Amino acid sequence: MALKYILDQVGAKMGMNPSTSGERNVLLRFVNEAATELYHMSDMAGCLEEQYFKINPNQTLSLPHGVGQIRAMREASSHQALTLSQMRPRYNQFNWEGDWKNWRVKGLQTLQTSLANQSNLVLTVAAVENPPVIVNISGPAVGSSNRTETVVMSATSVTTVNQYLDVKALTKTTVSQYNVILSDIDGNQLSYIPNDELKASFQIVDISTSPWYPPNINPLLGWVEVLYKKSLPQFSNDNDEFPAVGYDNIIVNKCLQLYYEEQNNPQLAMSYYQKANQSLAQIHEDANRGTDDVVSMCAHPHDIMNHRVGFGRDWNYAYRITGR
Repeated sequence: MALKYILDQVGAKMGMNPSTSGERNVLLRFVNEAATELYHMSDMAGCLEEQYFKINPNQTLSLPHGVGQIRAMREASSHQALTLSQMRPRYNQFNWEGDWKNWRVKGLQTLQTSLANQSNLVLTVAAVENPPVIVNISGPAVGSSNRTETVVMSATSVTTVNQYLDVKALTKTTVSQYNVILSDIDGNQLSYIPNDELKASFQIVDISTSPWYPPNINPLLGWVEVLYKKSLPQFSNDNDEFPAVGYDNIIVNKCLQLYYEEQNNPQLAMSYYQKANQSLAQIHEDANRGTDDVVSMCAHPHDIMNHRVGFGRDWNYAYRITGR
């Protein structure tokens, strides 16, 4: 089922008509907020996807826009798992476990690649829409720490007035029919806003500790299989679908929870919150009832260097066991 079903269900229970422009906008506000809150609650069945990526070592990598949070990686040739960490462990006082063959998540940023020619930027679309798409771009510019500019795409190619040193945000006011592409003055693509989303956002990872492989040894060398959570699109058109199938009624309950929160009715809001969580747990349990989930319980390599810490032997180690 698509967005139309969700709007019809929520509209019927809230007394609103999704065919009316003003009431539809109100319903869409609740639906998008509810879908975002639901999507971040768990890795629900159907939200994960796996894909092969060809990487080169010693660099920072920008993943495609459809890639959300990374869950796991492994080398395609050896099937050896790669570790994933945040930025902080790199600055630990001592060596961090798994520093080699490790990807560091650096977060989300607007540009897919660094801006080399710091000058005017060019925005392009495949065709001019009616009404024209309105794009907002902001970032440090010549003579300014931060400059915001609004560009109306009245032509298929529009050049910015300001000369930007970097781009911190690239947004548009509504979903559109065509992607909005951002390029430098030399024609090199820097970023883009998908037509069904409102901003440019890309997952950035540092893969500088991934090994370097000599070319032409094995066609699988340099390829990495990545398991990731699909990014959540913006709900707008009647045929838009939630990334995971079968959660439309839960989104309806989340919408009603948010609605009654705004109506200062905590009892009904809590009822719909509990109903949504219970339905989510039931779907997750049903989807995993027949699967074999195997976990490898391996001892840490340091555990075989000394005897395990036990009662009465704390003086042999640099720390004590607390809580007993």
